[in-house]
Amino acid sequence: MDKLNMVKETVEMVGTSIGLARMVGSYTNAGEKMDKLRRKLERLTSRESDVLTEVEYAESRFGNKRKREIENWLKNVQRVKGDISGIEPQVAEGRVWTQGSLVNQINRLTTEVEELTEQGEFPRGLTHVEEDTRAYELLTVDLVGEAFGRNQDRVLSRLMEDDMLTVGIWGMGGVGKTTLVTHIHNHLLKASPLRKVCWVTVSQECDVPTLQQRISKCFNHALREEEDRIKRAAELSHLLKRESTVIILDDLWHAYDLQEVGIPLGVNGCKVILTTRSLDICRQMECDELIELKPLPENEAWQLFVKNLGRGVVFAPEVESVAKSVAKECARLPLGIVVVSGSMRGKVEDIHEWRSALKELKEARFEGKGMEDKVFRVLKFSFDRLHDPVVQQCFLHLALYPEDFVILIEDLLRNLVYLDVFSDLKSREAQYDRGHTIVNKLVNVCLLEKSGPPSNEHLKMHDLVRDMAINMMGSQCTVKAGLGLHTIPAQEEWAKVLKKVSLIRNSIEEIPAVRRQSWALPRLLELHMSYNILNGIDGSFFCCMPALQVLDLSFTEIRKLPRSISNLVNLKHLLLRHCECLRCVPSLANMRALRTLDFYGSGIEEVPEGLHELVNLRCLDFGQSNLEKLPPGILPKLSNMQTLNLMSQCNSLTVQAQEIMSLSKLEKLSCKFGDVQSYDLYVKHLQAGGPKEWEIELIEGTRDDNFCDVDVSIYSRTVRLLGCHVGGDGPKSPRVLPKDVQHLDIRDAVDEPKSSTDIPSITNSKLTMCILRRIHGMKYAVSQSSSSPLPSIESLVLISMMDLRALAEEEPCAVATAVPGVLYVGDKFWGLKELDIVGCNKMKRLLTHVLLPLLANLEKLSISYCDQMEVVIAMTEVDMGCKEEGDTGGSYTRSEANHVHLASALSLPKLKTLGLRVLRALKSICGAAISCHSLQRISLTGCPKLECISLLVRLPRDGEPRSDCLQEIEIERDEEEWWESVVWNDSLSKSFLDPYVKYFWF
Repeated sequence: MDKLNMVKETVEMVGTSIGLARMVGSYTNAGEKMDKLRRKLERLTSRESDVLTEVEYAESRFGNKRKREIENWLKNVQRVKGDISGIEPQVAEGRVWTQGSLVNQINRLTTEVEELTEQGEFPRGLTHVEEDTRAYELLTVDLVGEAFGRNQDRVLSRLMEDDMLTVGIWGMGGVGKTTLVTHIHNHLLKASPLRKVCWVTVSQECDVPTLQQRISKCFNHALREEEDRIKRAAELSHLLKRESTVIILDDLWHAYDLQEVGIPLGVNGCKVILTTRSLDICRQMECDELIELKPLPENEAWQLFVKNLGRGVVFAPEVESVAKSVAKECARLPLGIVVVSGSMRGKVEDIHEWRSALKELKEARFEGKGMEDKVFRVLKFSFDRLHDPVVQQCFLHLALYPEDFVILIEDLLRNLVYLDVFSDLKSREAQYDRGHTIVNKLVNVCLLEKSGPPSNEHLKMHDLVRDMAINMMGSQCTVKAGLGLHTIPAQEEWAKVLKKVSLIRNSIEEIPAVRRQSWALPRLLELHMSYNILNGIDGSFFCCMPALQVLDLSFTEIRKLPRSISNLVNLKHLLLRHCECLRCVPSLANMRALRTLDFYGSGIEEVPEGLHELVNLRCLDFGQSNLEKLPPGILPKLSNMQTLNLMSQCNSLTVQAQEIMSLSKLEKLSCKFGDVQSYDLYVKHLQAGGPKEWEIELIEGTRDDNFCDVDVSIYSRTVRLLGCHVGGDGPKSPRVLPKDVQHLDIRDAVDEPKSSTDIPSITNSKLTMCILRRIHGMKYAVSQSSSSPLPSIESLVLISMMDLRALAEEEPCAVATAVPGVLYVGDKFWGLKELDIVGCNKMKRLLTHVLLPLLANLEKLSISYCDQMEVVIAMTEVDMGCKEEGDTGGSYTRSEANHVHLASALSLPKLKTLGLRVLRALKSICGAAISCHSLQRISLTGCPKLECISLLVRLPRDGEPRSDCLQEIEIERDEEEWWESVVWNDSLSKSFLDPYVKYFWF
């Protein structure tokens, strides 16, 4: 029995020892696993930092909005980091008894970290373009006549009354309703900076959910996809109650129940102004004030007609009589007057032109009713007098888009080129030049409206002008764009005579099977279905249209194209831009007529079969797609190629120089090179000729595919160097640039140049724009110890330069002898016009006041997300370190230093735009006042420690153009209290700035 007990005790002891051994092993294992987890977490944290920098830059620079998946990913990263921090003490304590569960936690967290790191690639990008929702003054024409002035004053005065909640402005089309309310909109913006003014163009087919969404966009808010209309209305109502709001609803075609929409009339001063052609609509919506706009009195109509002809118009008596008769044919309607007078510009002295115009107007006939017929007659007159079928074709093409659709001029010209409108011109450059000429002509004769800055100009067509254009295209064209359709039109609406069908911007999800016999469309040439939620097309559909030449499925959710598309042997242009879900495309081998194949921004990953057979292809665009590789041997067979974009989101899609060089007709190129030899060879080719426009990348190291690119569309010759050797020292030679490069983008350089002046690629080129990103070791963008001259760079962007201390090197006495040769010669300073700094977290100041003259030509300054930035322009003691008179070795004398800083150091004479965003440590812009007499716009957000703004600005005076004075100070709505506490260090009272302050939601 004793032996048995001894054996039992021994077994228990062994078991205990084994358990202890296992627990000790678990402890050791936990430590090892924790070390591994920390290493993986470092990688995830680095990716998190990159994502935040990229997103914040896109938000601050371009107004983009981060995608929801990015926001969720960042939250999950924070959660996991918190969980890991929570178990760190347990691992450090080393409690043996808890190691088993601890290992399980570490394993789980390791898996989560790995998954989050993989998810953090975001192949579809981090942000999307967010429509600018801040309220700006709208472009409009001058009001003419006493009636317009009286009506404007009447609306504005009635809005001041507490019980005046809705104003209805009604009148026939073309009478000036929209013009009147644009002036009211602009007046309210200037007169009431604390009031939100929300402009919504309603149009014919706008239902309640669409109207709700358009209103919410004014607040940069997306309503939840809620089927319950009551809940959506409640959400919108809550949004509108946050601040005093005037909502302008332009162009109503039917009445709305404002309570059903979610507009809380009267709450916090919420009011509505609406325009419509119908008095009944105003009455149904119970408008408190009704204002009818009538045609102009005859004398005011003539004044507008003469004014729109141009300045200094003087008629001979016999010509004036005929011109007045022409003006009378416009029915005293502003739209008709503007359009007809626009078509007569430059012909004022020719009586024959006026007689001919009068005859055409009197003989013109149009199917319409009453006054509307007169409007259409004068619009058709202007169309007929274009006298150029190509110009008329371009004009009619715009009518295919939805009512009130705004289209970028760049997009329109690309589409017109795709449609062979300029087929008589062989070169791409000539076609685009012709397109710009035509657009300008249509704008000049007032058939189109142009707006926006030169780099982002867009066009819009008045709804009456569009109605006239659609009517003129007749039965050969069906336009059902922007009508909210959920299915394609019924079979009986697809007449055999149709040549063009536009179903742009609807809600069509799929195209079902059709009977070929009953759906025969032998003459159909163009099918436009962009901006639909289309995800499936039955193959039988395309069998009905054998003559089809243009198929546009851009901005749809199509996943794969049916095989029957391969039988469209007459198809010339296949447009699949931004079809992000697209993966499968059938063989293109039979489609040899194709001239355009546009996959820009699509989800396609592999080259479609038969691409090499498309010998007539002029344009091939895989830009921003998911294409991974292009098999060798395809490009040389596409000998007619003029535009080639292979700048996909995948680094694996690189090309060989010899294949690109074989394309002798190439005019525009975007591509990546994966080896130095190919890059250098193609650069030599560009020195001797090649395409006129190009965007080329050399990838020597790893690259983050998703880094937000700066918009360089205005630069036609761009080079990007990614992970390359760029300095002048070391065994490797820096990369050579094409001689006429305009824009250079350097990222993740493998060496560590101390400044941009140490990079031969910059100092040896005549660059217009330079972007430097994530270059380690660079403490200053400009070194004063360099003897290399800095070229006339107009735009400099510095992103995530983690070692950057300041813009320019700052030694005692501040300006070294090299400066005159590098940054200025005589009185001519550096030509820099735009400076953008983002995420440079070791910068405590931009530069010292002594170096401020270097920015004498600066027009735009933006600094964002620099965590340690304390002051923008730092004041320093000039005399420190200055040498005495007569000692000129190595630095400026005292008199020279004083001359440099006293003459113009505290002035930025050309600065127009200043943006300071998310600078948490910023305390001051400058310790002394800076003269900024050209400053127009200031944007401040996320600078909680900024207490004093030392800027001398100009405010408008009577008779002075506003463009030369302060126009706007943007402040985030949540920081209103902070702004009230800020001191404006200027001779004028801060209260004078109140009319220029605009609050917005960031």
